[in-house]
Amino acid sequence: MATTAGLACVGLALLLWLKDLGTVATAAGLAADTVTLVMTVFAVRALVLQSAQTTSQATASGAGSVAAGGIIGRAVTGNNNQASGPVPTPPPGSPAPGGRAEASGAKSVSAGGSIGEAVTGDGNST
Repeated sequence: MATTAGLACVGLALLLWLKDLGTVATAAGLAADTVTLVMTVFAVRALVLQSAQTTSQATASGAGSVAAGGIIGRAVTGNNNQASGPVPTPPPGSPAPGGRAEASGAKSVSAGGSIGEAVTGDGNST
């Protein structure tokens, strides 16, 4: 892209030096239209990619199951479980949540991002 812009500048300067202002005006208008079209395509592409990344779907269908499209600090499922202490946090620099998660079995846990701690079953202590 930078090479093309540099060549365009050199070409327009050469045309100005030759004092052919009609050709310079036509070439400058064509260059501006081309740049506008290319930037519009890039903007639309960015918007489409952004909307695809922000979709989040979390489904939990089993009894006591947990699903999150983002990060789960702690998930405790089952009966007679005890959790103590601080909820785990994701480490610095963790990747962004993926967005899609699905937990289908009883007491299952699923996340689109990271899971700090998952306690499943009955009668557990943490």
